[in-house]
Amino acid sequence: MGDQAPPELFDPPAPPEHIGFQFLEFAVDDTTREHVAQWLGKLGFRLAGKHRSKDVLLYRHGAGSIVLNAEADSFASAFFQRHGLSLCASAFHVDDAKLAFERAAVYGSKPFSGRVGPNERVVPGVQSPDGSLDYFVDEAPGGPTLWESDFVLTDIDGPYEVGPLARIDHVCLSLPADALDTWVLFFRSAFGFETEPAVLVPDPYGLVRSRAVRSRDGSVRIALNASVDRYTAVSESLSTYRDSGLNHVAFSTPDIFDAVPRLEADGVKFLRIPRNYYDDLVARFGLPDEQIDQMREHNILYDRDERGGEFFHAYTEQLDQRFFLEVIKRRGGYDGYGTANAAVRLAAHAQHQQRARQAA
Repeated sequence: MGDQAPPELFDPPAPPEHIGFQFLEFAVDDTTREHVAQWLGKLGFRLAGKHRSKDVLLYRHGAGSIVLNAEADSFASAFFQRHGLSLCASAFHVDDAKLAFERAAVYGSKPFSGRVGPNERVVPGVQSPDGSLDYFVDEAPGGPTLWESDFVLTDIDGPYEVGPLARIDHVCLSLPADALDTWVLFFRSAFGFETEPAVLVPDPYGLVRSRAVRSRDGSVRIALNASVDRYTAVSESLSTYRDSGLNHVAFSTPDIFDAVPRLEADGVKFLRIPRNYYDDLVARFGLPDEQIDQMREHNILYDRDERGGEFFHAYTEQLDQRFFLEVIKRRGGYDGYGTANAAVRLAAHAQHQQRARQAA
């Protein structure tokens, strides 16, 4: 007994130092790819490259990258068959992709390995609780980037930093009510993410439970929404996707009062916010009349925290009744998600969908 070796302690790799979202990948077919590409064009994204061996296109704008995957007989095509147009993979730019993958695998995440062509990079990945993929990407100093390895870049010198949008601030997912805790545990264990307190958000048809997770440096944020009520926006999303699905992607902007009018001029349709919302803002925050007029004209919402930090945000209409874009501007250290305005947004989206159904 005295010579018996002590049991090995569980010692997983440390959580990665996240740098941000590397890309978001959508499963598409030929028809939906054209539709999404047109939408991305209005948002200022440029076609930046084509995959060397697969039917995959890369779109870039600011520090944001979107991949549209229409490869036949692939993970993406199988995902599309199950869910339609959907977010099938997310990639995270980390300091050490190998260690990040090893940590996720140690905590029980299922590894994923796809087809890799000659001289293309092997990108480690794992499956999320719903079967979608999470990739880990790092860049060796002086070596080719992922885009240079795997894509024929057609617009490598395009003005990616010039435009209304800067980078992905956060992503919001709709989940089944009984899956929320599973997803939180997944991100906490596999990624080492921190969790924020859960909040209840009133939907016109019930309640939505929302909880956000984030990397330690705050560069990656993911909001998770779930609801047990049958007709909430979350429940409608689950019905559309036939499981979990993307609710929206939030992009930060240097100047929202410049960004939204520019996007509107390019054909982006923003969600209409009721006039009485702005009357309430005047009473609550005493904002200048000129600023209120600008916000009302361009359907920009507002929140302020207890430290005086400010949050400006606006929502596009949904694409194919599936997901939408949020444009945001944080000021003064504001660290939330505009939860105070969630009920307004949900009601406005419900009204928009009702008008769309009546028009059809």
